[in-house]
Amino acid sequence: MTYEPTYTVSLWFRKVLVPIDGSENSLRALDLAEDFSMRYGSKITVVYVCSQCDEVSHVKKKIEERIGQKIEYDFKVINMSKESSVANEILKTISEDTFDAIILGARGTSVNSDINIGSTALSVTANAPITVITVR
Repeated sequence: MTYEPTYTVSLWFRKVLVPIDGSENSLRALDLAEDFSMRYGSKITVVYVCSQCDEVSHVKKKIEERIGQKIEYDFKVINMSKESSVANEILKTISEDTFDAIILGARGTSVNSDINIGSTALSVTANAPITVITVR
């Protein structure tokens, strides 16, 4: 008996959030999101959370160098307050919209390379009410 392929996975990943901080892990998460977009038709929203948003153009340039015009995506900059954190802002973004999944890098721009998963990824993974894919 042969089975026809199903595309159930495409329903799990209709709308995907990708937090970017410019690190290589976050850009690999973007690569995976790009593949989901091309393979399953996922709508990608890239979010950059910052307290002093001096690096927005630099991060945007890294995104464009990585994926160029291959897929359509929304780019959102969140200027967080001093009382908040990157993880809180990502979780707030998830709660304000209807995302099906989040794809994020396991570690950001921290200096200590001995850490397997950063505090932001750990907090989002533990608290997000949607599917979380952590990329290393």
